Amino acid sequence: MRVTTAFNRMLGLPGAWVREVAFGEQAVIVTVVLRVKKPVCSGCGARGLKVKEHRIKPWRHLDLGGLRCRIECRLRRLYCPGCGDVYEMVPWARAGSPYTRDFEDLSAWLAQQMNQTQVTKLMRIGWESVGKILERVVADYLDEGRLDGLRFIGVDEVSYGADHKFLTCVANHETGGIVWATEGRNAASLKAFFDGLTDEQKASIKAISIDMSAGYEKAITEAIPDAEIAFDPFHVIQLGAKACDRVRRDEYNRHGRSSSSEGKWIKGTRYSLLKDTTKQTTRQLLKLAEVVLTNKRMYRAFLLYGELRYLYKVPKHEAAERLEAWLSWASRSRLKPFVKLARTIRKHKAGVLAAVELNLSNGRLEALNSKARLISHRAYGFHSADALIAMIYLCCAGIQIALPHR
Repeated sequence: MRVTTAFNRMLGLPGAWVREVAFGEQAVIVTVVLRVKKPVCSGCGARGLKVKEHRIKPWRHLDLGGLRCRIECRLRRLYCPGCGDVYEMVPWARAGSPYTRDFEDLSAWLAQQMNQTQVTKLMRIGWESVGKILERVVADYLDEGRLDGLRFIGVDEVSYGADHKFLTCVANHETGGIVWATEGRNAASLKAFFDGLTDEQKASIKAISIDMSAGYEKAITEAIPDAEIAFDPFHVIQLGAKACDRVRRDEYNRHGRSSSSEGKWIKGTRYSLLKDTTKQTTRQLLKLAEVVLTNKRMYRAFLLYGELRYLYKVPKHEAAERLEAWLSWASRSRLKPFVKLARTIRKHKAGVLAAVELNLSNGRLEALNSKARLISHRAYGFHSADALIAMIYLCCAGIQIALPHR
């Protein structure tokens, strides 16, 4: 069997045949010839374009043993009115890439499984090259119809980088995957998501879960005013926990802090007040019993916090009445943190009830955000938001990459 025939079968490059193979000290150079006669623009797919010149273009392919493999082909350079000066399209590589599809797909699959530093060592390419490969692969594999038919979505921010940069992520509650992400965490960031949707895509969205972010709420009401806004139960309960702990701190300061025995005792009641009673230790329950008998303000705060948590466990038809009763109680509780919290929740009452009625929360988004932070840490930091977003899509958007020759 001739060498060129063996390489034809081994490489399996679509739309080309091997003309020559040269073995160097560090690389195998495979010269191929395109089968197609009429050139096609690699940018937009236009045909019948003017040929400006011919050039030899190389691509890095999967290694052969310990040697790098380089594919070379004489291509026609075209002038396209929409794309400018471009090379003709080749079926074995993505437009503008110095690597073959097989090489990029394997690199992206490895990036799903391991940190980026190990990918650079295994594939023998640079750090920035991995980031650019991921962007091209994600653009190729990302489902273009992922924004069609969205009904229930969640919006949350995720931090990355040492200087606390943020991304805004949008997830589909029904599929559990991230469908969109961008840099920033304000109204303009989320507005960019809605600007990219068609009127039909906007009309399909029925409800959106968010934390109590004024920026996100503003962007939603301006873009799709008919959609329901559901405020994440975790953030609402978190506000209740902070109000309860603020009452405890005020009592701690009022009783002389750690300089008095009573102040030291109040300091030790934190988990008895905030922790679910079904999960408390015997010692914590005894502390809670002491709070009931000795400190009415802290006991009242504990009851208010517990009632707020219970709001999300009652039957849906009882939620509105329960919330109104809680707001009335908190407003006249004479506990400043809860009076303030009652004003906040009353302002966002519709969103709180929507979360109960639709059973929506950002719990799944928080899990995805934890995964996104892990991705950022696994790569030891990204120099650009685009590279991190591509990695998030790769790992959190349901992209399945088929390994070459499988």
